[in-house]
Formats: sequence, structure tokens, C-alpha cells
Amino acid sequence: MIPIVVGAAMAASAIYGLYKGGKAVSDHKDANVANADAGQLISRGTSLLDDQRKKTNAVLEDYGARKLRSFNGPIKDFVEAFGQLKNVESLRSPELERLVDGDFSVVSLEGLRRDYQLLMESGLGVGAGLGSGAALAFGAYNGTFLLASASTGTAISTLSGAAATNATLAWLGGGALSAGGFGMAGGTMVLGGLVAGPALAVFGFVVGAKAEATLANAKRNKQVARTHYDEAVLAAERLSAVQVVTTLANKTFSKLGVPLRRGVADIRAAIGEYGPDFSNYPEQTREKIFRAVKTAQLIKLMVDTPILDKDGALVLSTEKTVRDVDGVIVQLQQQASPTAA
Repeated sequence: MIPIVVGAAMAASAIYGLYKGGKAVSDHKDANVANADAGQLISRGTSLLDDQRKKTNAVLEDYGARKLRSFNGPIKDFVEAFGQLKNVESLRSPELERLVDGDFSVVSLEGLRRDYQLLMESGLGVGAGLGSGAALAFGAYNGTFLLASASTGTAISTLSGAAATNATLAWLGGGALSAGGFGMAGGTMVLGGLVAGPALAVFGFVVGAKAEATLANAKRNKQVARTHYDEAVLAAERLSAVQVVTTLANKTFSKLGVPLRRGVADIRAAIGEYGPDFSNYPEQTREKIFRAVKTAQLIKLMVDTPILDKDGALVLSTEKTVRDVDGVIVQLQQQASPTAA
């Protein structure tokens, strides 16, 4: 009897061993599949976010460069031409004033003059090299604030420095989301805190998980990867919103250059024909100059309207401000038509 019992026990043990061995092989394969899925999720999420980051960075840089160029072009010419006029205190037109009431009427030309002067003093004037960091900072934030915070001769380094030390701008400009860099692994918040947290700190472990990792660990890896992917999608959507608003602002700002140049020509023509005393100008000429002033005020408003807040999140009121400016541009164009005719 005893040999039979022993034999049965040995057989059962062998069967159990085969079962455990088979399950181990199955778990091993499942773990590999889970880890592979995790790696793919991370790769897709990272690629999606990086592609959108590059697009958003490009439009912000382009917008910032456009604003800075305007100071070296039409704004420079306007400040110089308008500065020659005398008795401009009588610069009033009730009909046009109604077009630019509210926020638009409080934007001072003196502020535009100060901005231009700061730009000239701080090395970003005509002929100055404009780095991508400076353009990015000027595209994202309040231009007057950036210029005022730059000491004489250091505007380029200050603006570029802002792009290097501000977490969002540094990341948009290509800062690595890795340990010691910007982003989640470094514990730094960007995009208003959306791209933050510990997830990236474990990405290297997830991607490099060893084949012998347990199935439970592999499943946890996949959950972390799924979290990363979902966060990447959300961050890309937020970046896309920044891109849309910046593109809108850039398009609107581009509409202001031609009318301001036309206004500068009108001011110069008026001075040539009637002299610098604004009070002696006929009504039609006064209206032309008034429109030039309002165009300059709109440019000042656009320069001072930030795309991002201090935490790197989209300023939600900016889109409305830009659309309001666009509406006023249309009204000023309509008002100018009878004069042009």
C-alpha cells in the first residue's frame, strides 16, 4: 500500500509542478505583453505631447517676434511722427470715441512711448539679434512687464533668461522631461500644473521593466502608462488651445501694421501741409490722425495682453480681448471708408 500512496503523491506533485511551471510560463508571457503595452502607451503619449509642444512653441515664438518687429517698424515711426505734433490735447472725436470705449480708451500713448524707449535702451532695437527665447517670452507674456523688468542693455538676456528659468517656457522651448530637467520628473509644474506629479519618475522603470517582472508588477506598469497617456492627451489638448488663441492673436496683430503705417503717412502729410499744430488741422485730417492714434492704442493693448499666466496656463480672457480688438479694427476700417472716398 505504501508504495502506491507514495507513487500517487509523487504523481500529484509532478502534476502540480507541471501546472505551476505552465502558469509561470503563462504569467511570464502575460507580463511581457503588459510591459510591451505599457511601453507603447508611453511612446504614443510622449510623441503626441512632444509634437503639440513643438507646434505651440513655434506659434508663440512667431507671435513674439512679430510684436518685437513692430516696435522696430510702425511703432517706431508712429512714436517719432506723433511726437512732432503740438496741441494734441484737442484730439477728440465723439463718433470715433464710441468705437473704442471701455478698456481701449484707457490705453495710453505715453505707455507705448515708454515701451519703445525701454526696447531701444535694452538692446532689442533695430539691428539687435533676436533669440528664440526672447521671442517666446514676448509672445507668451505681457510685453510691457517684460521690458520694464529688463535693465538697460540686458533685455535680450533677461527675456531669454525668462524662457530658460520659467518652467513652462523652458519646456516649450525643448527642456527635457527627465530627471534633473523640467517637467514632472523634476517636480516642476508646467502648463498651470497639468504636466506635474510623479508619473515620469517611474517611466524609465516601466519602459525598462525586466522580462522576469511579475505579472502583478507588469499590470501596475500598464496602469501607470495608461495614466501617463491620459495626462499626455489632456496636456496636448491644453497646448492646442494655447496654439489656437496665439494664432488668433498673431493674425489680429498682423492687421494693425498696415493701418498704423497709413496713419504715420497721414501724420507726416499733415505736418508737411499744415505744420505741427494739430489745432489748425481741418476735420478730415484730424479724423485720420485720430484713427492712427486708436490703432496705436490697440497695438499697445495687444502687447500688454498675455497668452499665458505666471503658472503657464492659458489666460482665458485673452481670446475675448483679441476678438474685441479684431471687432474694433473692422469698425475703424468702416469709419475710414468715407474719408478714403
